[in-house]
Amino acid sequence: MSNQEVEGPFGVPVPKSQEQSELRHEELSLFDSTAIAVSSVAPAYSIASTLSAVFLIAGVGLAGPAVLIASFIPVMFIALSYFHLNRKNPNCGASYSWLSQVMHPTIGWFNGWVQVWTSVLFCTTAPLLAGGYTLQFLHSAFNLVSASTIDNTKAVALVATIWLALVTVICIYGIRWTTNAQWVMVIIEYICVAGFSIGGIIKVLISHPVHSINFSLSWLNPLNIHGYSALASGLALGVFYFWGWDTSLNLNEESKDGARLPGKAGLISMWLLLGIFVLNTIAVQMLLGPKAVGAQDVSVLFYFGQQLFGKWASYLMIFAVLTSTVATTQTTVLPAARITYSMARDGVWPKFFGRIHPKFQTPAMGTIVVALLSFAGIILTTFSSSSSNVFNNLVANIGVLVAFYYGFTGIACAWAFRKTLGQKFRSNVTMVYLPFIGGVSLLFVCYQVMISGGSTALPDIIVLASGIPFLMFTMFKTRGKTNFFKQPRVAYDTID
Repeated sequence: MSNQEVEGPFGVPVPKSQEQSELRHEELSLFDSTAIAVSSVAPAYSIASTLSAVFLIAGVGLAGPAVLIASFIPVMFIALSYFHLNRKNPNCGASYSWLSQVMHPTIGWFNGWVQVWTSVLFCTTAPLLAGGYTLQFLHSAFNLVSASTIDNTKAVALVATIWLALVTVICIYGIRWTTNAQWVMVIIEYICVAGFSIGGIIKVLISHPVHSINFSLSWLNPLNIHGYSALASGLALGVFYFWGWDTSLNLNEESKDGARLPGKAGLISMWLLLGIFVLNTIAVQMLLGPKAVGAQDVSVLFYFGQQLFGKWASYLMIFAVLTSTVATTQTTVLPAARITYSMARDGVWPKFFGRIHPKFQTPAMGTIVVALLSFAGIILTTFSSSSSNVFNNLVANIGVLVAFYYGFTGIACAWAFRKTLGQKFRSNVTMVYLPFIGGVSLLFVCYQVMISGGSTALPDIIVLASGIPFLMFTMFKTRGKTNFFKQPRVAYDTID
C-alpha cells in the first residue's frame, strides 16, 4: 500500500483523495422514502404491462385479486426481513451486504449479481414501453405522430433512449432531484389509477354496462387458484407486481435515520400497493369482464378509461402509465448503481463503479454504466427479433429472479436472528418465523416456475448460471487483495 492510500473495507486500498467520497447523507425523509418505494413498484406500469397478458385474468379466471393477496403475503414477510436486517447494517448494498455477512460472501456476491442484472434487463424493456406509450399519447391526444409511427420499432426505441437518458441525468444530478421527480409522478399515477378504479366500480353498481359483472368475494379467495403450477406462476407474477419497494432500502445511506426509516417506508408502501392493486383489478374485472381484458394486451388501462369516461379518460390513463413507466425506470437505475457501488467499495466489483460525483454525491459512473448496458439491450431488442423474444420471455418470468433474491434474504434474516429465539415471541415471529416462511415460499415459486416453464425459463437460467464463472473469476482476481471472501459470519443475539 502506498503512502497515498488508506485501508478501506476488507483491506481494499483506497486513494486518500477518495477517502471522504461518500453518498449524500441525511437527505430523505420517511415520506420521501415511501414515495420512492411506491413509485419503484409503479402500479400503473405493472397493471398495464401484465394485467391483460392472460396471467392474472385469463390464466386464473377471476381469481386475479386472490393471486395478488397470495403473493403479497410472502413478499410482506420479506419486507420484514429487510426492515430487521437494515436495522443492524444500513448498507446501500442491502441484501448483497447482509447475505455476505450472515450466510456467506459468495452467496451475497451472487445475490448482488442477480439484482444488478435483473435491474439492467428491466431497464431495457421499461423504456420501450414508455416509448410506445409516448407515441400513442402524442397520436391520440394531439395527432402529432401518425398511427404507423406507433408500431415503428425504431421510433419506439428512439423515444425509449431519450427517456432512459433523461432519467439517468436526473439520477446523477442528485437524490433530491430524483425524489422530487418521483413525488410528481406518483401523485399523477395514484390519482388516475385510484380515482378511475373507484369510478369503474360505481359505474357497474349504478348502470350495469354491457359485459360488466358483479363483484364476488370468491375473487379474493386464494383457494380458488387450482394446481401448484397455476399458483406458482401466479405468485411469480404477483412478486413482479410488488417488486421495487426495496429501492428505499438501497437509499439507506442517503436517508435520515437510515437504520429505521427506509425499512418503515418499505412496509408502508407494501400496504399501499396491495390496496391499489386489488382495487384496480376488481374494478377492471367488474367493468370489462375477463374476455375483454384478455384481448387488450398492454392497452388495458387505455381501454378501461375509454369504457369508463370516454376518450379524454383514456388519454389520461395513457399519461398515467407513461409517467409510471418513467418513474419505475428511474428507480430501477437507482438500486443497481448503489449495489455496484457497495460491491466496488468492498473490492469485489470493478473500481470505477465506486466513484462518487464530487458535487452531486451520487454513484455517477455506476449509473452511467447501468444506463449504457440497458441502452445496448434496447438496440438488441430493436434490431434482433430473436433477442426481442428472449427479453419478452424474461419480462414474463422476471418475478422468478426477484423471488430468488427475495427468498434468500428471508432465509438470511431468520438465520441472522436465530440466537434471539426464546427472548420475545413477537420478535421471534417477525425476525425468524415469518422471514423463513416467506423465503422458502419464494424459492419454491422460483423452482416451480423454472422446471415447468420450458424454454420461457431460459433467460432466467442464463442470468443465474452466468453469475457462477464471474464469481469464480472475482474470487481468483481479488485473492490477496481483499478479505471480503474471508470475513467472519455475523449472528445477532439481541432483538434491539
